[in-house]
Amino acid sequence: MGKGSGSSSQVIGFAYFLGLAYALCTKVDELLEFRLNGDIGAKPNLKGCGSFAAVTGRNAPTHGSGNSKSTIHFYDGTQDFPNEYLTNQTGESLAYKNTAYFVLNGFIGDNVRSAPNYSCVVKRTSLTNWGNNNEINDDINGDVNPSSALWYMLVNLIGLDKNVLDESSFINANKALVKEGLGISFVMSKPQEAKEWVQEILRTIDGVLCINPSSGKLTLRLLRDNYKQSDLLLINESNVANLKFKRKAWDETYSRVTVKYTQRGSFSEASVSAINSATRQTLGFERAFSVEYMSITNATNANKVLTRLMRKLSYPLANLRFEVSSDEFKNLMVGDVLLFSNKALGVSDMSIRVLNIGSDKEGSLSVEACEDVFALKNITITSVQDDLYKPIDLSIEELEHFGAVESTIEMGDEMGVLPLMVKPKGFIQKMSVRDGLSGKSVDIKPWSLGVLSKDFEISEEMGDELNFEIDEITPLWPVKGTRAGWQRIKFTCLIDDEFINFQFRQSLGGGKWRVKTLMRGLSGTKISRHLKGAKVWFAPVDANDLITLPLIAPNTTLFYEVSNFAVKSEVKKLSFSHSGGGKYPYPPSNLKAFREGEKVILEWKNCVRLHGANYRNADNLIAGVDEGLNENKIIIKWFEDNKENVYETKGERFEVKASPRTTFYLWQVAYKGGFLSKEVSITI
Repeated sequence: MGKGSGSSSQVIGFAYFLGLAYALCTKVDELLEFRLNGDIGAKPNLKGCGSFAAVTGRNAPTHGSGNSKSTIHFYDGTQDFPNEYLTNQTGESLAYKNTAYFVLNGFIGDNVRSAPNYSCVVKRTSLTNWGNNNEINDDINGDVNPSSALWYMLVNLIGLDKNVLDESSFINANKALVKEGLGISFVMSKPQEAKEWVQEILRTIDGVLCINPSSGKLTLRLLRDNYKQSDLLLINESNVANLKFKRKAWDETYSRVTVKYTQRGSFSEASVSAINSATRQTLGFERAFSVEYMSITNATNANKVLTRLMRKLSYPLANLRFEVSSDEFKNLMVGDVLLFSNKALGVSDMSIRVLNIGSDKEGSLSVEACEDVFALKNITITSVQDDLYKPIDLSIEELEHFGAVESTIEMGDEMGVLPLMVKPKGFIQKMSVRDGLSGKSVDIKPWSLGVLSKDFEISEEMGDELNFEIDEITPLWPVKGTRAGWQRIKFTCLIDDEFINFQFRQSLGGGKWRVKTLMRGLSGTKISRHLKGAKVWFAPVDANDLITLPLIAPNTTLFYEVSNFAVKSEVKKLSFSHSGGGKYPYPPSNLKAFREGEKVILEWKNCVRLHGANYRNADNLIAGVDEGLNENKIIIKWFEDNKENVYETKGERFEVKASPRTTFYLWQVAYKGGFLSKEVSITI
């Protein structure tokens, strides 16, 4: 859709909208994050089906549509009802049972050339009915238990009958992995076969799936240092045939191993490394190996995998092939550890791990085995100190709280605004506000924010016990100003259009505060009644140093943006209309009238607009220098015998003969332009 400017019909941009249904997986326990091009668009933390608002597109910086947020409808896979939008568009009422998906029908960007890249961070750990406690659990520190994931994939995705699986072995592995704290999560950018995920999980946990010959069931085994050498079956010349023994050469080993993984939360690549100094010395140089694990999410688990992997790669392990009697070793399983000796080879009591078992000939089993890494007791592995440098998280969350009020002429501009902005979460270096007409911008400091917890009534101008109470929106802190600081307007807040100076901000607990010892109606603002829920903006600096933005026209659009050296936030817009009241003088104040017979005496105080007065130094200003000044002149008008009488003066006193019940009208005249102030009147 086009957007016009002024009276012209010129199109200056297009906002694009899209209807989209996006399938995620079969079922979801919780939707944690919705992401736009990798950036967080919303954090709904939604359990079950529901909807939420999220950033689904980017506004152009100068003419954004303002529709950056859209409603996302999410379905967790348990739904039995269709999405209304999809039904209207397709004519089909499909619930898409057993499919977790979301539907977007909204804004995707200004002047875009393609659809954005949407993604979700979801949690699914409720996979079995084995129980959830300290001993057995599908969830390990927010990650899924690998044993539970394997069981779910084999039964629900690959479709194996539960009766062909040794469930007790999966439960035992579940318990062991809970004890180790080894959970997994995946970053998935495209569909993959379940068997590929099974292989990746087994590689990560150093596990195997094999047939238990005693039960005939598929069994999950973790390859761990959980055996006693004295309990192992013996393998030697007496019960082995066709032995082939080979030890790797040193030049097939690695002195440095690195495990790469995806850091949970930031989804950034990270790694851990270790070195074997003895291997490096033997080789005479550094030989490095790097491998990526798709399901590891933190350094702790990466180091667990690295320790086992380092033993395999940094030492020239022996590999064996041999045949044994199928009767004597009828219960031999992949993952079993045997004790191997051979005088001819000079090998005595070597622990070997069974890697594969075949049956080529009747009455015998062919076995592939490898020297067990856990039997290597004299290997010294040193973890490499990670680089202490951590990339700065440059992300900026959405700007939620912003606004503007007319600045008074004391703040420096005849037609200007005082921009208000609360700093959003993220790495913020700059907060700026720009006038859409002039292009002029100013950098401001962040304000703090609360809301009135009850109505704040009209009161006297100042008082030590005068106070109001608020609930904080941004974190606040106690304020205990000095009397001199209070007199110099050091602590200022804004409620609606009224500026208020305060001396104390006292905590009442639970995010509630009392703001006390007030000076109301600063800078000529009107002392007003403020309702419960009204925003209370706390200035970041004293009232003399607030930054204002001058305008060139009364009706404009303000653009708010926060940024750092690399990232800019979504631009927020605010339509603003200025009353132009800054060009009008203040009316005379404290008007009084006295009568002495036929003579009437009027007295008042001239009020002078002091352009830029907020920036005058109260510590060296001469006392009384502004008293009695007149911006231009005072006009006095009254009627006597239906005749209009007008008098002009620069003073603060006027005498005239007048009949009883005569009404006098007074105006202040502006120093420039001849504008009149609001009328004040008195009858005597």
